[in-house]
Amino acid sequence: MNIYEKIFDRLTELHMSQIELSRRTGIATSTISDWRKKKINPQADKLVAICKALDMSLVDLLCNGDEKEEKVVQTDYMLDERQIVEVFRMADNETKRRLLRYFELVEICNQINENNISKKNKRNVSVIQDIDGNNIVVINDIIFKGKRSINWKDVREYLKNYIGDFYTIASTGDIVYIGLDLPNEYSGSKYTHSIKGTNAKAKANAAQGIPELIEIAVGKHFRENTEAKHWRNAKFGWYRYDSRFALPVYDEVGEIERYNVFHTSLIVRHSEDKKLYLYDILDIKKETSNPIEP
Repeated sequence: MNIYEKIFDRLTELHMSQIELSRRTGIATSTISDWRKKKINPQADKLVAICKALDMSLVDLLCNGDEKEEKVVQTDYMLDERQIVEVFRMADNETKRRLLRYFELVEICNQINENNISKKNKRNVSVIQDIDGNNIVVINDIIFKGKRSINWKDVREYLKNYIGDFYTIASTGDIVYIGLDLPNEYSGSKYTHSIKGTNAKAKANAAQGIPELIEIAVGKHFRENTEAKHWRNAKFGWYRYDSRFALPVYDEVGEIERYNVFHTSLIVRHSEDKKLYLYDILDIKKETSNPIEP
């Protein structure tokens, strides 16, 4: 079975539309339709996003049942490049096809590992409680510094790591998704352009704690959507939640002196697909009476 056939079989199994797959992967609906119409497979760099959206492994997508069950033949793998090229040159077309698919799979797996390691290394985040039992997301690193201003392009690229993820708000059970619009809105909204100094630095670095900020959110408030441009992506209105985070303050020798605590509001849209999506975080304010000692 071809890769594109497996994709459409999986869509049927999940009762998922091509539009929803497009939204989750960022792949144009016309491109998805072409896979079936033209009987072509997706490009290799799209496979990771497709697997994530369809909740399936790369092995399931790339290999047929008989290929997955084939036993590994014992052989001497201490080959130099010339031997590998010669083996490939002498192989029949079917073997070449399988070898190319294997190397493609290895490359994709390496990309996944690199992305996961990179993403993991950039997040040094924990959740603590203050003396009143309220949660605070502690972000232990300042990765967006900027002596004069924040490079919001870097923040936008960082936020793309979250696209397709979802998190549950503990206090309400609401599931909040990260859509394609968050990176641009978070880094380029009117509010973002209006804040400077400490608050700009706070919002930029709060990006590291997005999962935890969602999970500890409280105080759900609803308002109807009144803006025509959001008639689809916020068809069922907007929700605002309260959340808190803390960032380190360093002394002259680079040691952490204390943590400043900030309050923020999470803005969540209720889309036409009846799912909740994080849209932006606003109203960042430092709590002057609640610093945390390291």
